[in-house]
Amino acid sequence: MTWIQKYRIKHYVKACLWIRPALAVIAGWIVHLLVWQVDRWAGWTVLGISVSGARDITGIIAGAMLTFAVFLLSMLLVVVQIASAQLTPLAIARAYQSPVVHRSIAYFTFVFIFAAGTQVRIDTEVHQLSVLCSILLCIGGLIEVLRFVDNIGKSLRPVSLVTSMASSGIEVIASVYPNKLDGSKAVNESHHEIVQGELPVRNIYYGGKGGVFLAFDAAGLVRCATVANCLIQNVPAVGEFVTNGDLLFRICGTSDGITDRQLCQHVVMGAERTMEQDPAFVFRMIVDIAIRALSPAVNDPTTAVMAIDQIHRLLLQVGNRDLGDGKVRDSSGKLRLVFPTPNWEDFVWLGVIEVRLYGAGSIQVLRRLRAMLEHLVESLPAHRHGPLRVQLSLLEEAASRNFPDAWDRQAAGVGDYQGLGGSRAAVPS
Repeated sequence: MTWIQKYRIKHYVKACLWIRPALAVIAGWIVHLLVWQVDRWAGWTVLGISVSGARDITGIIAGAMLTFAVFLLSMLLVVVQIASAQLTPLAIARAYQSPVVHRSIAYFTFVFIFAAGTQVRIDTEVHQLSVLCSILLCIGGLIEVLRFVDNIGKSLRPVSLVTSMASSGIEVIASVYPNKLDGSKAVNESHHEIVQGELPVRNIYYGGKGGVFLAFDAAGLVRCATVANCLIQNVPAVGEFVTNGDLLFRICGTSDGITDRQLCQHVVMGAERTMEQDPAFVFRMIVDIAIRALSPAVNDPTTAVMAIDQIHRLLLQVGNRDLGDGKVRDSSGKLRLVFPTPNWEDFVWLGVIEVRLYGAGSIQVLRRLRAMLEHLVESLPAHRHGPLRVQLSLLEEAASRNFPDAWDRQAAGVGDYQGLGGSRAAVPS
């Protein structure tokens, strides 16, 4: 199985809502048969229920489980529509990939199959253990409904959503950039187009349907380049849109033995960006929530400050890691793969510029941004300070333009982790 096939299967299983309920159907029937066999062997008369009573109970339980499943799916649709309208449409994918949603629907499917199987086997004899298990599973279903409502209601609140996104983003950052900075030593972090002295001898163009460049298999591309003794340059960056005919690879050096199909098996395109190899995407999602909150139609600077809290967390993580230079070498140290990668300035711009522009008229937002930038300057190595100081100067210019009153300008020039309400609150973790 190729890398791209494994990738697609993994993400299809993660995102698909029907797989776990389908497995629950099989599991429910198998468990029902096992319990029924135990019931026949033991001959228990625990409940003392009549045949008609047992049929009624199991029928009610089976119907209730279907009702619960439909109710939860309907509620999920309504909640997701509200969250996507008020926060960001990107909340839709996260909601449908939630383990809580998959688990709840699978549980109700399991209980439905178990109760329905128990009901059809009740003829002149009551299988009381099976009925008892159906009752207990139904009680568990009531608890699962409450857990689902509690979870979905809390997880799509602004603070919960941006915190969850940031936590996922921190995991991605640690995966994509595993090495932390070595003290205050600066590292070579820059974009790469064509390596000096290596002229491209062959261009490979994308021939499929247009989509977002989601991920690539760096190890597989290095193996291909090592076998052919060449250098492969991956032209588009992760997260960029690629359409039919766009340049995908440049091969520098000998390209014998490498086919277009081989290389295309190590990259994957999709309809929308994902975070797996794209830590900048989590910044994009949180910034979108912040600037939507700052739009005149919503006018909710407090939600924007909550988003800045999480941008602060992410920039701390990125700023303390070696972001690499987009070059991968083989075991002998020879350069085999070059790919574009964001640098520190890109992350700072992505996390700050739009929030500053949309929130330039809000003292609360400017104060929170200043507190974030000042803390990053205090906490990060000196070679990270340049873009941060640029943004601090732009904050001062924004305050001068938007607040003619001297007192307002002075208030906007103070860092405040709460936006308004404190001057130097505790550093966020």
